[in-house]
Amino acid sequence: MTKTGGVAIDIVVRGRFNLLADCGGIGFLHESDLDKGSLMKVRQSILFVLALMLLSACGPSEQQKAKLAEQKRLECLDKFCPGDVEPKRDVRTEVALKLNGQWFIGPSEYFSSGINGAAFEWWNHEPLSRNMKRPPEAQALAVAGKGYDFSIEIFLRRHDGILQRPSQYESLRAAAAEGRLVGKEQLRPGLERWRVKAQGGLPGVWYVATDLKSYDGNSPVLWCSEHDVKADFCTTGFIWRPGIAGDMRFHAKHGPDWLEIFHEATRILQLLRKT
Repeated sequence: MTKTGGVAIDIVVRGRFNLLADCGGIGFLHESDLDKGSLMKVRQSILFVLALMLLSACGPSEQQKAKLAEQKRLECLDKFCPGDVEPKRDVRTEVALKLNGQWFIGPSEYFSSGINGAAFEWWNHEPLSRNMKRPPEAQALAVAGKGYDFSIEIFLRRHDGILQRPSQYESLRAAAAEGRLVGKEQLRPGLERWRVKAQGGLPGVWYVATDLKSYDGNSPVLWCSEHDVKADFCTTGFIWRPGIAGDMRFHAKHGPDWLEIFHEATRILQLLRKT
């Protein structure tokens, strides 16, 4: 009888019986109930169970422990973890965000630690003030669980600083150079709408704020789906500051307001201060 981690395991075939063992108990099968092939499979199964139990008894290796610790460290860069000391603030009006291991404080009117970012409402081509009642139509959508229809969401997260691909503006210009530009029009001074055929053959709608500069020094670019009821949204990504990236998402019907939405998003992000 061999004991490993407090579990007694016997894999010896004694006489006319085969012993089956697991962590919960011991059972026997008579050899006459098994042919040679089945008997071999039973023995292999016992060995497999034994191997798993030995690995479980040994616990994670030092390399595995280090990997788990690093994974936990990275996760805690963007979320509250045990042992964190939150910055002092007025909890009635301010919220703390943890981004890439750094603490920021912003007005709870816009920011939320739940999404690690900000949100504001957009109605009739302009932001809705949180200090005023919503228009009846907007309130009805909110009550019906359709607040996304008029919400602009900004998600912030850690970024290692390595850009895996060209910026959105550079990608858009490359598409035009490759002959994938389907159409281009000026909606009003400072705002253009481009239609581009993506590499996969799907059309895309891009809005470009030509007179503004994004965080990367290029014109702010927004991509929106078109004629897709399952994915009716706009999105853009950006590097907000070193080590911190952002994503913005909202309903595709607001795409033509990109110039004004970018202005408002920039204003709100400037309210977030590092401690």
